[in-house]
Amino acid sequence: MKEKLRRELIAAREAHHASGGHVHCIRIMDRFIHTKEFEAARCILLYSSIKSEVHTEGIIQSALSLGKRVVLPVTNKEEKRLELYEIKDVGELSPGAFGILEPKKDEARRVEPQEVDLAVVPGVGFDRKGHRIGYGMGYYDALLKRVGGKKVALAYGFQVKDSIPSEPHDVSVDMLVTEDEVIECKSGGGQKEEGFGKRGKIRVAVLASGRGTDFQSIIDGVKEGRVAAEIVGLITDNPSAGAIERAKKAGIPYFVVPYATREELDEGIMKVLDGLQPDLVVLAGYMKIIRNKKLLSSYFGRMINIHPSLLPKYPGAHAQRDAFEAGEKVSGYTIHFVDETLDGGPIIYQEKVDISDCKSADEAASKILAREHVGLPMVVDSFAKGRYRIEGKKVSYAPF
Repeated sequence: MKEKLRRELIAAREAHHASGGHVHCIRIMDRFIHTKEFEAARCILLYSSIKSEVHTEGIIQSALSLGKRVVLPVTNKEEKRLELYEIKDVGELSPGAFGILEPKKDEARRVEPQEVDLAVVPGVGFDRKGHRIGYGMGYYDALLKRVGGKKVALAYGFQVKDSIPSEPHDVSVDMLVTEDEVIECKSGGGQKEEGFGKRGKIRVAVLASGRGTDFQSIIDGVKEGRVAAEIVGLITDNPSAGAIERAKKAGIPYFVVPYATREELDEGIMKVLDGLQPDLVVLAGYMKIIRNKKLLSSYFGRMINIHPSLLPKYPGAHAQRDAFEAGEKVSGYTIHFVDETLDGGPIIYQEKVDISDCKSADEAASKILAREHVGLPMVVDSFAKGRYRIEGKKVSYAPF
C-alpha cells in the first residue's frame, strides 16, 4: 500500500510541476522564511531539491544571507546514512549520490545532527499528524532520530492527505508548509521519546570563575525555550567574576564561596550544591581543579565541564594558546564528565573548529568560544531529555 501510494504521489507531483505548478514554490518559500521557526533558527538543515520537489535554493540563499549556519547532507551509500556538512555558498555544492547536489566532505565543517535546531525534510506525501512518506530508503528516518530540533516539510497542497500509513520506525514532522497554509501537526511530530533519564525541566547549578559567557549561553537557552532547565544557582570562587552580574540580571541566586585553602573551597562548594539539590552541575569556565573525592563521587555522572580543546589534546588552563602555538589547523572544544583526572573524564561531546585563518591565539580562542555557546546549551538540554547516561567510564547516548 505504501509503495503504491508513493508511486501515485510522485507521478502527481511530476505532472503538477510539468503543468506550471512549480510557480507555487515561491509562495511556499515565502511562507516558510516568515515562520517564527525559521527566524529563530541558528543552525538549519536543508536539502538540495531535485526534479519536481519544492525548490529549496532560494531558502538556502536566504538562510546564508541572514548569517545562519546552513547544513546539507552527504549520502554515504556504503553505510546507508547521511552525514551533515556546513556550507558558506551554494556554489560549493556539486552532484553526489543519486545526482543530488551535496557539500564537500570537509571534516572542519562536519556538523552533528544534535546541533541542528531546525530541519527541513524532503518527502513525497504527508498528513496533518506529521506522518510522511519518503523515498523508501530510510536515510532520513535514521538521521532525524538524532535531530533534536523541529522538523518541517515543504509540500504542495495536494501532497497533504487525510492519512498516511505509518510504521514504528518512521519519524514524523512537526510542521508542514504549503502554498496556502502552515500546518502545525496534531501529533506534535517526531517519535515518542525513549531516552534514558527524566523528562521535563532539570535543576542545573553552574560553577564559573570569570566572565561567564558560557554561563550566559545556558541562561539564553533557558529563556528562549531551547534548554529544558531551571538554573538554580551560580557558584563561584571569585567575588569579582563577571558571571555574578549575569546571575543578578537573570534573577539567579549566586554563591561566592570563601576559602583559605583548596580543601575549604571544595567543601564549601559541596555544601552549596547539597543545598541546591541540582540534577546537573555544569563547570562553565570554572578555573579550579576539584580534588575532594567525596564531592567528585557524589556528583559523578551529574557534573560536566567544557574545555576549549579536542581532548585528550591540550588539557589544562592554556588550551587555545597551546593548540595555536602547536600550529593546529583544526581545534575545538570538548564537553566531558568530571572525574579525578585533569580534563580526563569520559567525553560526552566534541566539536571541531577551523582555526587555520586565525592570526593569534586570542582570535582562535574567540572562534572556539563562539561555538561553545552553541554546544553547551544543546548538551544541557540533551541531559534534560534523558539522552545521556554513564556506565562506568562509558558514555551512552539515546538519540530517539
